[in-house]
Amino acid sequence: MVTAVFTLLMLPTMFSESARWSADVHHAMVPAAWKRLVQNGEADPGSLGHTATVPGSWIVYALWPLTAVALAVIVVRRRDV
Repeated sequence: MVTAVFTLLMLPTMFSESARWSADVHHAMVPAAWKRLVQNGEADPGSLGHTATVPGSWIVYALWPLTAVALAVIVVRRRDV
């Protein structure tokens, strides 16, 4: 539970859009994808190289639940009860 909260709430604040590698990690997080999807209009033309795309944001929303389900299946099968 602590890992999930840290990953979803705290980890995105540690990455910014100033450097390309940091922007790539930031855009793979759910809050950044949400901000891009609810943004009105186009992104700032001066920072187009480091802004998230709408299709990329939808991919983030598709991959996070799939990853969570896959991780849950792996953990449950390996758990010793």
